[in-house]
Amino acid sequence: MNRWYGQFMILFGGIMAFFYVGVGFFIIFSTNLDHLDKVLRNLGGGAFVLYGLFRLYKSIEKIREEFFSDKYDSD
Repeated sequence: MNRWYGQFMILFGGIMAFFYVGVGFFIIFSTNLDHLDKVLRNLGGGAFVLYGLFRLYKSIEKIREEFFSDKYDSD
């Protein structure tokens, strides 16, 4: 994979992780969604938050690998 493309996709994945966490908190705490059952809102929002945290963890691992390793250094 191209180095710049890989780094861009990793950063994009990190941004999407924050997006998922934000959507999860919006679903849980929004007053615009009061017509939905509180249990469904908490389950759906919680799933988004957990998935976003998982994506953030995987993105941090990949950032460490891609940006702070010597795999692209020439010998």
